[in-house]
Amino acid sequence: MARPHEKPIPSKVAFNQHPLHPMTVHFPIAFLGFVPLADLAFWWLGDAFWALVAFWMIVVGFAMGVVASVLGTLDFMLVRAVRQHVAGWSHFIAAIMTLSLAGTNLMLRLDDPVGSALPWGLFTSVATLVVLGFAGWLGGTLTFRHGIGTYVHEAEDDDADEDDKPEDPVRE
Repeated sequence: MARPHEKPIPSKVAFNQHPLHPMTVHFPIAFLGFVPLADLAFWWLGDAFWALVAFWMIVVGFAMGVVASVLGTLDFMLVRAVRQHVAGWSHFIAAIMTLSLAGTNLMLRLDDPVGSALPWGLFTSVATLVVLGFAGWLGGTLTFRHGIGTYVHEAEDDDADEDDKPEDPVRE
């Protein structure tokens, strides 16, 4: 099993040490992640409301995905350690694929959001969800396993020098 990161690698695109890419990816994940559910609700209920909900979730998810991808690309280019991991390249490619699928889904539904929801809109939204899940998992790997976008507070830095393990609770 791979060892967790030993040294934090801060983001270059951050506000007050808080990396902007991980702060913005939640929006496309949430919006694009629920599109298949809205599509299934439309298929099951036949109510055009759900096809329109799916369309607008794609619009917002795609727009926020563009914002997140610009911030992620900047970190990818500016933080050399990201490019040194296979997970960094894989995350980059999977995120581009996700955005491409979301854009395809948007273009598919642009002229007729209700009429084009089934079957290809549903198929594309499910494919987007699968690739989105993979991209998110890889992004988590970059943060939690490799320490990308993390930092240490000064108080934590002093504790790291002592190399102490947490104490076990006292058993009586």
